[in-house]
Amino acid sequence: MAGEMNEESLPRNYFVEMDVRDEEAYQLASEWFNKVVFTRKLVLTGEPEWGILREELKELREKYGEVALLIVTKKPSLIMEVKRRNLKAILYVQGGDMRVNRAAIESGVDALISPWFGRKDSGFDHTLAGMASRRNVAIGFSLSPLLKASPYERTLTLRFMMKVWELTKKYRVPRFITSSAESRWEVRSPGDLMSLGTNIGMEVPEARASLNFYPRRILSRLK
Repeated sequence: MAGEMNEESLPRNYFVEMDVRDEEAYQLASEWFNKVVFTRKLVLTGEPEWGILREELKELREKYGEVALLIVTKKPSLIMEVKRRNLKAILYVQGGDMRVNRAAIESGVDALISPWFGRKDSGFDHTLAGMASRRNVAIGFSLSPLLKASPYERTLTLRFMMKVWELTKKYRVPRFITSSAESRWEVRSPGDLMSLGTNIGMEVPEARASLNFYPRRILSRLK
């Protein structure tokens, strides 16, 4: 892929952690990664107080620099509403519900995290992959759910991740690998995250690009 070729011109040992959801986790990740994105998790059943949310995100930007907002919802319409508000944060959507997966991609958010989450299938097909490629929506391959899964669930999840990776590669969808750590105990090193990538079928340069080239390209949207 062209992305991996361009990535060779970047520092090989420059790594970005795109999704850390706890202050202690952020501090630990900052010891291992060159850049860490702090994620504010927002569970929505209806519209939030926009003024309060804007102020909170402003404070988080002042403290952490790059900030992401993770939308967790069962209501696809809320995704478009959040996107429309231009909150000056990287916008993620927690995958799982198929209607939400589709709405996230149609809305053009920055990334759909774990479209297979809580499902009995991958939650991602050729149609969604093609759409994600055209709309430049990244797929986030998250380690955290694997740490909490039973052996059977872990095997199933890895199978789904492999399927999503195959489609991501085929359709040239942007992507990144992340811990999605919600505590310091879930933080993993760049080497550990690259190992996750190779375990689901990535070549080493592809795994490296998922912690370097693609994250940097996504973060450039904040400028």
